Amino acid sequence: MEGTLPTTMQSKFAQDVTRMLRVLHIGVANRGRWPLDRCKPEIGFRSAMLCDVNASALAEASAITGLSSHVCYTDIDQALDAASKGAADCVIACVPTKFHVPLAMRAIDLGLPVMIEKGMAPDWTSAQRLADHVARHPNSRAAVAQNYRYNPVERGLVRAFNDASHAGYIGRPHFLEYTQLRVRPSPGTLTYPFASIWDMSCHHFDNLLAWLGPISAITAQSWRADYSPYEHDPNTTAHIEFASGTRVHYVHTHDAARNVLTIEAHSVLGAIRTCPEGLTYNARPLEQFGGRPETILPRENAEGEADLLRDFYAYVVHGIEPGVSVRNNLEVMAACEMMVRSITLGRRVVRDELAGVAS
Repeated sequence: MEGTLPTTMQSKFAQDVTRMLRVLHIGVANRGRWPLDRCKPEIGFRSAMLCDVNASALAEASAITGLSSHVCYTDIDQALDAASKGAADCVIACVPTKFHVPLAMRAIDLGLPVMIEKGMAPDWTSAQRLADHVARHPNSRAAVAQNYRYNPVERGLVRAFNDASHAGYIGRPHFLEYTQLRVRPSPGTLTYPFASIWDMSCHHFDNLLAWLGPISAITAQSWRADYSPYEHDPNTTAHIEFASGTRVHYVHTHDAARNVLTIEAHSVLGAIRTCPEGLTYNARPLEQFGGRPETILPRENAEGEADLLRDFYAYVVHGIEPGVSVRNNLEVMAACEMMVRSITLGRRVVRDELAGVAS
């Protein structure tokens, strides 16, 4: 995975619309709103069917898309059955994490390309079951909506680590700090053990794997604030070792009092870090306690979920497997499992302890 760029960065191929994909949207409230807004004809998608157990959310989505009640469903099995009989060409599902695996497997069985929201699964066993199911259906197309990797900052870091022509190029980092502090006083659906890892750290691990390649070991801890509304620890920290030699210090919390995202990487060539404008770069000083001026880097041309959909389109129509495919995302789930095991066992956990082959 290291040293490669996302499909939408390699060429414009994923943007060439050769056929329109009619979408069955399953789950249209909250996080399920983004596909309704982003599935546009110019990138090859058209909303064709809606499904949600919440009737009011379904009615609102119907008003947004202009779709009639004849293509609106409250029963997922009925919606999938109608889609498989010609009413839709693919499925985009934004439902709670615990439903991702059975829903994706059902779509695959019906021959429907499917993209489920992140995280791919709520546990390692379920993630393996889905990846194995995909492997047994070699013509299937199943992906995970890991949209963070398609944002400008994350795309700029791909360039910084892999593209020698980039103004902020530093090559392979020796050390990287990744901190996301979130103000999230309502647990919502994050009520199961290690939910913050399976549901949110999956984004961070997807980025790290795309930037730095395979993870070899994780040493982690978790905790909760005394005022936390979460039943299970929503805060984690970890020391992550990569096969390439890079070390990462990782911190993630839902009990914060201010939203903070800090990513900073250092190498033999220099340093790159997040700033209000995006990213800055400075060359590595050679004198004791020295410094160098920081340069604000040009903002990457990235469109978030729209680029995610472009890669999903290329996967369905042209067979170009993206980094967010279920097969590739299994390593993200492996990182989550290593984190969970390290916290539970109170020790360093290496990748080789997990069943399954590292990608």
